[in-house]
This record gives sequence, structure tokens and C-alpha cells, in this order.
Amino acid sequence: MNANMLKGKIKEHNMTQEDVANKIGISLSRFNAKLNGTDNAEFTLGEVKSMVTLFDLAPEQIDEIFFS
Repeated sequence: MNANMLKGKIKEHNMTQEDVANKIGISLSRFNAKLNGTDNAEFTLGEVKSMVTLFDLAPEQIDEIFFS
């Protein structure tokens, strides 16, 4: 996962990590664990889909952010 690219998208949309966590239905601490890849945490497909919609990501961006 490209955490820096996701952080850039969050900033582009004038949101905080807490805003995104709330919108996708997880706690900020869990969001941070998934963003940083700690505790083997990964975003679920549902969470990825929510962020795709939230940030209006193109297919290439989805690949670059979540599957690189």
C-alpha cells in the first residue's frame, strides 16, 4: 500500500485521518494501524470501496494506492 499517496488524497480533500476513519466506520487508532501497516492491519475491501467513493479515485489510482 502507498500510504503517502493516500495521505495526499486525504489532504487534497481537506480532510483529516479522523474524518476518513469516521466516514468508513472505524476508529482513528485502527485507521492509523491500517495506514501504517502495523499489527498486520489491512484495509478491508469494504473500507477500500468506501475510500474509492469518498475520494472519487480512478482505477489507476486505486491500484497505485492500495495494491502497490
